[in-house]
Amino acid sequence: MSIHTLPTMELATLETVLSTVVETLRHLAGFVGISRKVSQASNAVWFATSAEALQKYKFKWIPERLHRMVLQFALKALGERTWQYQDTLPPLPVPDLQHTMDRYLESVKPHVTAEEYKRAEEVVRQFLDGDGPELQRQLLDRASTRKNWLEDWWLEFAYLRFRKPLPLNLNIAGSGPYFEHGWSPQEGTSLERGALFVYHLLQFWKLLRTEQLPVDRLARGGTVLDMDQFRRFFCTTRVPGQDVDKLVTAFKSVSEGPCPTYMTFLHNDRIFKIEVIGENDEPITPPEIQEQLKAAMRMAECEPGPGVSVLTAADRDQWAKLRGRLVELDDANAYNLDVIEQSLVGFCFDDAFTTNHGENFTESLAGCVRNRWFDKCISVLSFRSGTIATNNDHTPCDGMVHIHCAYYIDCQLKQNDCTWKGHVPDRKLPPPEELVFTVDDDIQKAVKHAEQQYNNQARDLEVICPHFTDYGKKFVRSFNLHPDAYVQSALQLAYYRLHGRPAPAYETGMTRQFYHGRTETVRSCTQEAVEWCKVMTEEKATLEEKRELMIRALKKHVELMEEAKSGHGIDRHLMGLQILAMQNGIPMPTIFTDPAYVKSGGGGNFVLSTSLTGYNVTPIGNVPPMVPHGYGSFYKIDNERFTIAMTAWKSDPETSVDKLFENLRQAFLDMKDILTTSSANANN
Repeated sequence: MSIHTLPTMELATLETVLSTVVETLRHLAGFVGISRKVSQASNAVWFATSAEALQKYKFKWIPERLHRMVLQFALKALGERTWQYQDTLPPLPVPDLQHTMDRYLESVKPHVTAEEYKRAEEVVRQFLDGDGPELQRQLLDRASTRKNWLEDWWLEFAYLRFRKPLPLNLNIAGSGPYFEHGWSPQEGTSLERGALFVYHLLQFWKLLRTEQLPVDRLARGGTVLDMDQFRRFFCTTRVPGQDVDKLVTAFKSVSEGPCPTYMTFLHNDRIFKIEVIGENDEPITPPEIQEQLKAAMRMAECEPGPGVSVLTAADRDQWAKLRGRLVELDDANAYNLDVIEQSLVGFCFDDAFTTNHGENFTESLAGCVRNRWFDKCISVLSFRSGTIATNNDHTPCDGMVHIHCAYYIDCQLKQNDCTWKGHVPDRKLPPPEELVFTVDDDIQKAVKHAEQQYNNQARDLEVICPHFTDYGKKFVRSFNLHPDAYVQSALQLAYYRLHGRPAPAYETGMTRQFYHGRTETVRSCTQEAVEWCKVMTEEKATLEEKRELMIRALKKHVELMEEAKSGHGIDRHLMGLQILAMQNGIPMPTIFTDPAYVKSGGGGNFVLSTSLTGYNVTPIGNVPPMVPHGYGSFYKIDNERFTIAMTAWKSDPETSVDKLFENLRQAFLDMKDILTTSSANANN
């Protein structure tokens, strides 16, 4: 019998045989270095960006129907486990106190007068001569008993104690490029596309559940990165509480135990539990998911529900009070909340007809408040046009986890021409279960109030996401310049030209090479950047002066980014010292109350809130501004273009995303002119 015609029973037998040898092979592979090679190969297959690219990773002698199974067994037998290196990661270091103070003063200088700077220097001297060394000693003591001295504090003080509503303040949005290559906006496609998106999302869940998602590494040097945040991607919800919330996650790997197998579906102000995982932890097929969604939609369309989900848009203390009231009203309400909070993901259809990233962000950040559960780590939004976006609670994990998953889904869609051609098994699935809430007049009034408050703020947000297409990473790299530093410098110049002053800027720096590391702030508005911005506005400045100062600004940014990534940034360190002062009950050190601290961005007062979401084919994210007079700006860098997502508040008379982008576009053109003209002169 040909292997191409093996019956299902013999395939199952083959699977059993392969299972009996995997553990022995895995241990052997680890010793001889094969494990990483297998994981690299599987990574290449899963993240191939086209069907053609996928072919070069396949063995021609293995039948198509067996290829994925063989790959899965190879990874199981020989590959790395997703979390196998966690205990070997180094602890998060405590930065040197003097170094932090020096860098802090550097970051203050562009934003204060000479007199204010002298005051800041005196405040720093007082801190170093006073409470600073003792607080530093306590921080070092804390670090001696924890592999990550920041982890608990960061979760509590940066997130769980945040009392404003999550949407339009803390939640992040994501938009994939699916509409650019296969899913052009089209009426009547949202069900089919939404089901296929969920299917690939659940395949990503399966990689985590079986610990087969390859370990992330730095591109240069292959340093292992922490994977802990991926544990809180699925089945995770932020639950409101008085003064402080809590994070609930029900995800478990196969070796740890059972995991929820359903998602929640929100439609017409009603909520449903839909089973999406079948036997052997296998996601059900896209056609089955589509039928489940259809059934739930039919149930929902008879009349609107009470809209309980809107309460997740209220401020956290109010939502905590209302959640307690729901539990008091009916035991069924407590069950419903528990089901929602443990569900794999939230999913909803949205009636907006979005056609591009900008419109996706407008709707996912500030669109309809109904049919969203803003506390969920993942809320998938399937728009009437067939485009897909997400709204995500930032608490459990950072944007890179969402980007990683969205990139995986995008690659799977590209490999399969945005379709699915598998076999639908003959089985009966549990029907959708509606989660019916009992409400009273107080709850109904609270829903209306939360909706009104949200809508008032949502109307104030302006969002764009244009492309700059004259050039991209390839051009920047041709001059041996760092593309991210290049964009950051361009943003500084754009803001400086528009507003006549430098902007205290936050850029996300990653600290995942350390145990449970998350992020560090890169204060990208440096004195070097300001000096370059000034010379760019001077008519008498020479081209060589502009080029020299531009290169100096870029180098400074790279230096600060490397310090942040190596655990020697300043903002997390300052936060730790401030928390210790609060816990000790001593008067707050003047460094944290000095106006220069806020003017430089301290305490979450950065005027530019920025982040690079990745290079080339990655999806992109977006956030609201940190401050009323600020901007949010996430961007991705492709070989031949830059994509820039921008937000601002309309109520501020000075800010304008359109004007900022026009200045950014001109900055990119001017920077190119500096480089090309200087290069041409050097060759003459």
